[in-house]
Amino acid sequence: MITKLMPRRIPDYPDAFVGWVRNLIIKNLECKYSTKILSKKNENKELVLWETNNNFSLNKIKILKKFERNIIKISKFNKSIIIGLILSDGYIEKRKGWNPRIIFEQSIKNFEYIWYIFNKFNHFNSTYPKLRLIYIKNKIYHSILFKTRQLFCFNEIYNLFYSNNKKIIKEDLYHYIDYISIAHWIMGDGSKRKNGLILCTDNFTLKEIIILMNIFKIKFNIDSTIQKEKFYFRIYINKNNIDKIKPNIKPYFVKSMLYKIL
Repeated sequence: MITKLMPRRIPDYPDAFVGWVRNLIIKNLECKYSTKILSKKNENKELVLWETNNNFSLNKIKILKKFERNIIKISKFNKSIIIGLILSDGYIEKRKGWNPRIIFEQSIKNFEYIWYIFNKFNHFNSTYPKLRLIYIKNKIYHSILFKTRQLFCFNEIYNLFYSNNKKIIKEDLYHYIDYISIAHWIMGDGSKRKNGLILCTDNFTLKEIIILMNIFKIKFNIDSTIQKEKFYFRIYINKNNIDKIKPNIKPYFVKSMLYKIL
């Protein structure tokens, strides 16, 4: 979980640190592939597998026309990921008169995870992730943040989670959340405990937390409890209940995040 504070001053990044991040990016980019570019007249009718068409990726086209932005769709798999991100540290920005966009930020120590998400959302993005400095109690922390394009297809998820530009939990979430969402919720905002797992629900009301607990019980047969930590109410799931769903969520975990459920 990242606490968002405006830095008082942005010092220069050490050359070694910048080089390390650059090498990580280059190493991952070498694994990428792409398909043919759609022509300006959209004449290319070649069949491509769902989610493998990088025609709108930032490696191909950085600025999209309105009709191009409106024809981009979200697969069920990516929709489940986004729901998990919004339940954790992700959020949606929607300016008046504009389509929404997804914003996600993690500590730099979680680089493997945020880079995985960034590549899954390749055709949603127009820029690469950015390094950011965060000041917490006079200490400097590094995080990585990326923003998607502003796309019409994000309106469905925005309407699911937001009211008057405020993130809330609605009962309709029951019909959307699945094991993929839970996996990404845990990776993004879960905290391992000796005998279980804490989900940081700091941004939700007690009533909304109870809605989430009911969804867990009714849809996934997960028993959970409420724990108060400092000023926040959080969801606690013990080891026995984590073990119930582990076979269903483990396939969606990146390697560096597996420790949260093992």
